[in-house]
Amino acid sequence: MLSLIWLIFAPLIAAGIILFPKFPNHQVKVRRFAKSFAALHFIYSLLFLLFFDTGMYGMSFEKELTFFGMTWLKSLGISAKFAVDGVALLMVILTSFVVLITLVVSKIHIRSKHKLYYSMVFLFEAALLGIFCAKDMFLFFVFWELSLIPLYFLVSQWGNSEARAAAMRFTLGSFAANMLMFFAMLILYYYNFAVSNVMTANIESLSMDEKIYPLWFQIMVFSGFLAAFAIRVPFAFLHSWFPDIQSKAAAPVNILISGILLGTGVYGLIRFNMLIFPSIFRIFAPVLMVWGVVNLFYAGALAIAQSEIKKIVSYANIASSGFVMLGLGSLTQIGFNGAVFMTISAGIVFAAFFVLISSIQFRTKTTYITALGGLGEVMPKCMYFALIISFCAIGVPFLMMFAPKLMILTGAMISELENDLLVKLCAIAGMAAIAMSAGYVLYFFYRVFCSVLLEQWKKLKDLGPQEVSVLSALTAVIIYFGVYPMSIVRIYQSVAGILQDILQV
Repeated sequence: MLSLIWLIFAPLIAAGIILFPKFPNHQVKVRRFAKSFAALHFIYSLLFLLFFDTGMYGMSFEKELTFFGMTWLKSLGISAKFAVDGVALLMVILTSFVVLITLVVSKIHIRSKHKLYYSMVFLFEAALLGIFCAKDMFLFFVFWELSLIPLYFLVSQWGNSEARAAAMRFTLGSFAANMLMFFAMLILYYYNFAVSNVMTANIESLSMDEKIYPLWFQIMVFSGFLAAFAIRVPFAFLHSWFPDIQSKAAAPVNILISGILLGTGVYGLIRFNMLIFPSIFRIFAPVLMVWGVVNLFYAGALAIAQSEIKKIVSYANIASSGFVMLGLGSLTQIGFNGAVFMTISAGIVFAAFFVLISSIQFRTKTTYITALGGLGEVMPKCMYFALIISFCAIGVPFLMMFAPKLMILTGAMISELENDLLVKLCAIAGMAAIAMSAGYVLYFFYRVFCSVLLEQWKKLKDLGPQEVSVLSALTAVIIYFGVYPMSIVRIYQSVAGILQDILQV
């Protein structure tokens, strides 16, 4: 029988095995064990999809972690229960897939502290899986905070000379925002008890009834959750940590951050801000759409201004979160479908971008556009993969990002929010942002692969078999879900239906 407990805690066991003193401290053996485990774990996560009922309302595969038969803080209504719906399950599968890709790419970049590195990756994976599967809000918070520890080490220990300071800035900033979320949880927990006389931290049981809970209270608690999630999405003006870390972290760590971490913020918005505070979210929806437009153009403008390809791709990723915000803010089922699809797509596409960047960086020892040029002449395989991935990021039909962008813009156009003119302007701005993204993405592609080949790169070798295998897998996903987009949407369609009922405009 499939167990979410095993799915979540298996990476912790793998980390413990690697750190065990008697486990060989040998690069090849550690790497082989890590890759083999990650591959098996990914296959195990896919099995949940085979047995998942896409038409079921609510959570599936519910499992409770007990401690020698005892429930965690049962008398206080707090438990270690795990379950998934369609959105959470997709995020779980994305996490295990990106971790596998990361570990494969790590071979050429991680040259020291192998046992610590691979154990931190697995600890990070376990924390992320806990975030997506937790049914209890305090359990969610435990995993949310836990994710900061391995991320700090992954950035600081294997990045460049400035990575430690960047990791510390992000950790401290996130911790401060997380404390706001924790206080919001406490207030929500105690106020819910005062109103209902029932102690519970079950996320599904905490929906705020606007007739019972005063507006000021809902806004206060809503803002506490929003502070933590907005940093990870990230919202414009709360985003500086992202390109800062991405430019300084090791290439495989970039794949983890761009592929999964941002998705935790979107998931938090859906699981807490949308489901628990529907009345406040309806009020906030136009603001979210406007903020999404700001993300699109502000991050896009910053992407154009960059000279380092890591930062260009990072700002492009931030811009893509603007589309997610547009979709969620539209309060339409098709907009929500597009937002979730966009989150998954961005994870795949930007992970693929950083695989490409890692290959280039490994060969040239630089990520600055001014130092690169004409690489397509000596690295044609890399260029062809980059072309497909770049076209996908723009939103070319029959590639993975086309369908979610179309869904989001359609959702924005048909939205029935009160401020109709503002909403329509946001939709039009989203269309214009697609053209803008084409500019900086194609600029990146042209400068790196199509401009004049510099003398020092004439002897560069093209992608090796392992790199080709990884990029082939990623592009296969990009093409498949571009041709068959509804195969993803159907998995979380029931969640969209639930939200549509809750968020009646």
